[in-house]
Amino acid sequence: MKSKFNVFLLSFAHLTHDIYTSFLAPILPIIIQRLGLSVTEASILDVIRRIPALFNPYLALIISRKDVRLFTIISPITTAIFMSLIGIAPNYIILLILLFLAGISAQIFHIATPAIVKEVTPKMGFGMSMFMVGGEFARTISPLIATATISIWGIEGLYKTIFFAVFASLFLWWQLSKIKGNFTPKSKQKADFKIFIEYKTFFLIIAGFMFFQSFAKIFFAFYLPLYLTHMGESLTKANISLAFFQFFAIIGTFLAGNIADKIGNKKTLVISTILAIFSMPLFIFFHWIYLPLILLGLSLFSTGAVMLSIIHHQENSTALNGVYMMLAFLIPALVTFLIGIFSDIAGLDNIGIISFVFLIVSLIFAIKVKEN
Repeated sequence: MKSKFNVFLLSFAHLTHDIYTSFLAPILPIIIQRLGLSVTEASILDVIRRIPALFNPYLALIISRKDVRLFTIISPITTAIFMSLIGIAPNYIILLILLFLAGISAQIFHIATPAIVKEVTPKMGFGMSMFMVGGEFARTISPLIATATISIWGIEGLYKTIFFAVFASLFLWWQLSKIKGNFTPKSKQKADFKIFIEYKTFFLIIAGFMFFQSFAKIFFAFYLPLYLTHMGESLTKANISLAFFQFFAIIGTFLAGNIADKIGNKKTLVISTILAIFSMPLFIFFHWIYLPLILLGLSLFSTGAVMLSIIHHQENSTALNGVYMMLAFLIPALVTFLIGIFSDIAGLDNIGIISFVFLIVSLIFAIKVKEN
């Protein structure tokens, strides 16, 4: 059943789910201090959370043979349980295990739910934009929820937020069961990495774009609180700045899919990348905060909805989405780890300069992306 309400419902599911996956960045300075971690060790936390993306092509095959609504309903509460317990993890190893389990749940959600969006959205660009808006809105309010929770109960009190996910999963079960449609593949999906071989040029270009752009994305989305506290700002101001950045990422995500429906996906990628290139020096070299965060929020995270739209215009879209989601999680994990290593060697402030240079390189790949 194609309707905007169903698209908004799935955006709500994305919102609820990603609130919990976004807890790590705002509490990272506390975890580093509490467990005595280096920046490299801290970066491994996000790497471990993303490692399950290696299994995405196989998870996509399993998911595509079932009613995908089941996975969308269950994932928010399972992810919430693991992510909310990181506040009481007694040591580094337990923390890694919790993040790994949360990563498996997150991969399942992000493979299954876009397949439902494809079935219910009136227009692909609109549907994928609204779905991604839910995720960006989650990353906007998650730092505020984490900060408020910590100020009231301490970091150990994060588990008290689980009830939001319980409510969301029950609500999704009630609403999604009403939707009529075919939520299993309409054609036989190709197995594991065979789909990557067939579309190797397509994916290599996308991977190149994602790799070089991810340095700027991760710098702002993951390391911003750590960077600002390192520069002398309070954790509260740093998390508010992160929420401010993510708020404009919501707007950028919403606009991108709708613009792509009108001017095309490739033009949207190129324009957003150029805007980010002109905006980032204001933060890195001139040390402005809010204006560049507005422009970078609008541009850097607008590409996710466009990429999903490109993927779901292809045949074998569920299997393709499995490979794409593998890249979408593993590439940022690699970049997060590299930034952590470089930061310990050269300092976090110099990582901003490197990220800016790589952002310029990403424009070459954006120009080479093919829409169909």
